[in-house]
Amino acid sequence: MSKKKSVFLFGAGATLEWGSPSTAELTEIVLKSGFSTTDGKLTLTQFIYDKLLANGFTAGSVNFETIINVVEELIVYYGKFNYAEHFDKNLLPSLLYCFFTPTFEKELLNFTVKGGEIKHGYQIQTPAGINYQHSHYAYHSEPPSQFFFQHLLNELLTSISARISSYAYHAAGHSVIDHESKISGLFVKWMQQLQPSTILRLYTLNYERIFKVLLARSDIKVFEGFDCDECVGYTDLLRANIKRIHSDSDANVHYNLHGSAFWKVLDLDKEQLPNAEIVLTAGMNLPIDNSPATFQVEKGKTLMVTNIVTGYQKAQKAMISPFKQMQAAFDRDCCFADHIFIIGYSLADEHINESVKTAIRHNPEVKIFLIDPFFIKNNRELEIALKFNPFRQTGNLSPTNVSDHVYAFMNGSFLVYALTFEEFLILQTDSKSQLAERLSIMKFPASNTIRTNWLKPGL
Repeated sequence: MSKKKSVFLFGAGATLEWGSPSTAELTEIVLKSGFSTTDGKLTLTQFIYDKLLANGFTAGSVNFETIINVVEELIVYYGKFNYAEHFDKNLLPSLLYCFFTPTFEKELLNFTVKGGEIKHGYQIQTPAGINYQHSHYAYHSEPPSQFFFQHLLNELLTSISARISSYAYHAAGHSVIDHESKISGLFVKWMQQLQPSTILRLYTLNYERIFKVLLARSDIKVFEGFDCDECVGYTDLLRANIKRIHSDSDANVHYNLHGSAFWKVLDLDKEQLPNAEIVLTAGMNLPIDNSPATFQVEKGKTLMVTNIVTGYQKAQKAMISPFKQMQAAFDRDCCFADHIFIIGYSLADEHINESVKTAIRHNPEVKIFLIDPFFIKNNRELEIALKFNPFRQTGNLSPTNVSDHVYAFMNGSFLVYALTFEEFLILQTDSKSQLAERLSIMKFPASNTIRTNWLKPGL
């Protein structure tokens, strides 16, 4: 009997019970990180935050990703055109720079060029006139303002990586992952129950390897895009197995769609030319230790190559390996999946949502399960109905209340569990669940019925 295929998409909320940070905590970390304004009164990130609020944004609409996106757009603004021909000294400014005059340069550009001369291999100082110990050398015709904001972005990503390390560090000699916790046990038990009859295709938007490690510890082999087991050798720089990511659709996998703190950006190739490559290493990587690497998906728009992808340039940054191949695998898997579990994800990334929408439209047999404890609190019924219901065209936008915590859309083909991940796992692994019996007799429009095995697919 052929196995069913289940796709699992994990967002930030999926790992909170392992100690991962909330969006609010990461925002606070970013607001306190990086360089200061020229008067030394604020961090640049706090200055950016304040200006956004002063121009119509609400506190609820600005988080760490918004702030990082501003920094990334400043890198684009100050970048130079024709990066690929960087030996040409007559580089053009970015397209935006030709049309818009900056407003806050006096406050933001708190740096000087070491030695005062802009030349091949210069370094920056920040605050202005003070040597910056993590300054790299400008070897690729980077304009100083662009180079400054590249260093700022590395500072912010380093602060995020350090927080990830506090709950997800795992190496041969030391691990902070609580393998014996209740939540770890429940997750492993669920995967073990599914695995004999199900291909496990795990995708995470987080920046760690927790689920890969837990599965490896429970003897479930999982390919993560790099050829390795639970741990990586301390001196290893593992290249992604791109051909296998492309070709192997029947293995258990764990892919980091937005990168990993365990990944490292190599800014130069073996000929010492600026062709960046991402590799997997044994431990956490701090971006401040690596020279800023850039690329252009769109001509004239300079983007940073980073091991973790945040902000609002995710879709563009997903055009390089191994992001590109992992995103393609996710898109393909959604189209052929029997079940898609969406856990702790806010539905905020449209390039991710597009794959789910495609599955709903072109994979009529797929069953989708959304686990979101804030479904009621945040009044998300309309958001889910508008984002996904039109792709199934059922004509009914309102959900059916199956139980106190379960809601059905699209004639029951899309179930929402207003539960934490731990509560959901208890439900999945508890053979005495009474909710399954209630689901087995619930009737939906067009005579559709949600059966007991809907609640516990694969069991």
